[in-house]
Amino acid sequence: MVPAEIQKKIFANIEENNLLRLAVELGNITAPSGYEQPVADYVEEWFRTQGFHAFQQNLCEGRSNTIGILKGEGGGRTLIFNSHMDSDQGLPRVHGGPIPPGPKVRIEGRRIFGKTVQNDRGPMAAFMIGVNAIKNAGIRLKGDVTMTAVVGEIGMAPIDEFQGPRYIGKGYGSRHAVAHGIWGDFALVAESTDFGVTWIEAGAAYFKVSLRGAGYYTPRLPPRGALKDHPNAIVRMATIIQAIEEWAVQYEERNTVEYPVGVMVPKVSIGAIRGGRPFSPSTGVDDCSIYVDVRVPPAVSFTDVEKELRRVVLSRGLGGEVELYMARKGYEGKNVEPLVESIRRAHRAVRGKDCPPVTTPEISMWRDVNVFNEVGIPSATFGFPRRSAPGLPEKFVETDDLVDCARMYALVAVDICEIAAT
Repeated sequence: MVPAEIQKKIFANIEENNLLRLAVELGNITAPSGYEQPVADYVEEWFRTQGFHAFQQNLCEGRSNTIGILKGEGGGRTLIFNSHMDSDQGLPRVHGGPIPPGPKVRIEGRRIFGKTVQNDRGPMAAFMIGVNAIKNAGIRLKGDVTMTAVVGEIGMAPIDEFQGPRYIGKGYGSRHAVAHGIWGDFALVAESTDFGVTWIEAGAAYFKVSLRGAGYYTPRLPPRGALKDHPNAIVRMATIIQAIEEWAVQYEERNTVEYPVGVMVPKVSIGAIRGGRPFSPSTGVDDCSIYVDVRVPPAVSFTDVEKELRRVVLSRGLGGEVELYMARKGYEGKNVEPLVESIRRAHRAVRGKDCPPVTTPEISMWRDVNVFNEVGIPSATFGFPRRSAPGLPEKFVETDDLVDCARMYALVAVDICEIAAT
């Protein structure tokens, strides 16, 4: 437990206006997945201006992690804070095309609107301000606090003409960080979790399902019959899509897992389809592909999922190929209890009550918490809510939630890393 007088000093150094300014400025930088460098540069400059040891880890052109460290006196446990810089604010519409400007963050009363603040630069701003408050309050810790702003958490994977490191996601930056010296006793992955805490998350697998057909000039199409007999690969793919959708219901039911922290429901989604030429729809279609996202519980084999999906595709008698082109395992964190209890203590200290139960979507997704648990750094994910209100199509972050999150992160850092003797 962090002593009350220390809490008071820390909270006095977490200024709402400074936190809001940082969250908004980070959120307004156009830096979608694969193009994170502007955020990396901004964060490094901020770290240096505030007096932290800071540096970048370059992964490829235009993609660098930024690391900031509050050095401890020695002898204490070390803590990593982790958030990702990339966002889904808008990718080039064509391969190699220009980056569209992302929508700007806006504040209306006590509400902050903007996907980039929700995922994931708001939590990033919260731990940056929280750790800075520890330093500015003159509190010396035994252990180091390492702040990591990483690339490539959002789920991309090289496929077809989209090749190279610019298209790597799902842990690209965090995996590089731990492989190149960023290590700790615990890692807190700062993401929006409705103030629930989880150390268990699902894996993710991407599959390309391809089907051949025969292209016909429109006036020469043969008489129509059953969909499966149609020569057009796009039309034939409709029966495969139906089969996958039916299988998805069974897969979800069979693989739902109840953990002590909550229920994991691994879902299946068809996220893209390619076939034909938009500028010449009359010339026929020889092939069609769909791209399928399958969430996978930690205990389930990717090989088994691939075999199962292949059986489903072939069951309609149309042939087809199934290619697994991305696989990221899910994990259940081990030896994570000290971190989880510290998070829960921090929530009680700030909000006066226990953490709410973690929701099923938070357990059923893939986040960088899996990278740290994979390599044996006990890790949990925790952060503020994404709220909604009647009549509002957009979700938002409450200012009070953002401020309280920064306070909680600071208390966790002090609790884990311990106050050094004066």
